[in-house]
Amino acid sequence: MRYCGISVARGLLQMCVLAEERVSQPPIRLPATFYEPGTATAVAGALDGMEEVVVAVGAPLTRPAVGHAERLCDEELRRRGVAPEPAAGEALGLLTALAGRSVFAPAPEAGAGEGATPEGAYRTAPVFETNIEGVFCALQGRRLPARRHPLGVARRIEELVEDHIVDEGGELWYRRIEEIESAAAALAAHRYAVGHAWWLGDPAEGVIVLPGSRPPAQFSAEGVLPPVARVPLTGP
Repeated sequence: MRYCGISVARGLLQMCVLAEERVSQPPIRLPATFYEPGTATAVAGALDGMEEVVVAVGAPLTRPAVGHAERLCDEELRRRGVAPEPAAGEALGLLTALAGRSVFAPAPEAGAGEGATPEGAYRTAPVFETNIEGVFCALQGRRLPARRHPLGVARRIEELVEDHIVDEGGELWYRRIEEIESAAAALAAHRYAVGHAWWLGDPAEGVIVLPGSRPPAQFSAEGVLPPVARVPLTGP
């Protein structure tokens, strides 16, 4: 089984693929393989060359209904303190290229809201939408410093290291932020496959899947950045 994460990188798609490596003593290691950014067609071709895959796409795979500014899953993310991602043509193009693979959607009787992803859902629906910032918040149980902040980048890498992701081609600390984000999406794919994930939204318009047993009502922003001193400027 391969656990694939996709992020959008400057008009292209960035892919990371994880595999389980069982060792004599737990925990299981997750060796990571990173690919060069590419088009939706190129990424789909690489996925077609893998026998069994679960794919987490870190961008919207559906658009809001006519007359609505946002989908319910986007509203649920925003309420929890996570900004939704804008629609990206690259991700929608990947969905078209992966037309033979079903996208996860809860059973209609589940109704709108949230719920645990069913055990073994990946067998019939190996593709799902996630939100990468939401993935990191769910893993940490709180909000993180912005990705443009040095501490924000460090916290994201430290989280992946603590989750036993091992960079087979170098060091996570040497990677671009889009690669780090694709690894987070791949980790969400792994959690979805092992039955440790939760969905938010309306099955009729598309849902977002995050790792964990259940996301909190709101991700706390308390203590996100340590306090630092700044000297006020004087004069006009």
